Amino acid sequence: MIRIGSQLTFCTPEKILRRTAVELDEQNVITHLYNMDDGNVEPSQTLFFDGILSAGIVSVKQHAGMDEMSHLLLGYQYMDVSGQIPATVIEQTGKPLVLDFGAKLPNEINVLIPFLASALPEFSIFDIIAACTYYPSLILGWAAGLTENTRSKLILWENVDLIEKKLTFNTFIREIN
Repeated sequence: MIRIGSQLTFCTPEKILRRTAVELDEQNVITHLYNMDDGNVEPSQTLFFDGILSAGIVSVKQHAGMDEMSHLLLGYQYMDVSGQIPATVIEQTGKPLVLDFGAKLPNEINVLIPFLASALPEFSIFDIIAACTYYPSLILGWAAGLTENTRSKLILWENVDLIEKKLTFNTFIREIN
């Protein structure tokens, strides 16, 4: 078992927890979410990171066919960011944003984050996390978000503006487990 904590843990767009530790077993199944202020978790056995924990990044286009995608993405503002990110500012449309990085690895995504910060200034960091973790999972019919008894890779979003809740030009991600 491993426990990982951070200032914020993005479970779902409606459930963002403060000072929470996520406990994972050897198969990356979440066994428990602990509020670190309750005192029911041993802090010396918890790895604590500065940033926001979320589920792993999911690509819709990697797991769905082109014909299926057009049907699945109805009601979403979809952006394929596996190639070039638009140089113009993307405005909110009222539809949930979906960012699709394709099969890019965290170090490849990190190169794109400054461009995303420029293109998506109206979106909060939570909108952006939901756009590449929660909504793609939901679209594909998978377990979405961080919940107990689900398997998930953990992503740590570092150098985020936690006061303004925004992506910065220095934000980067890394897989924790």
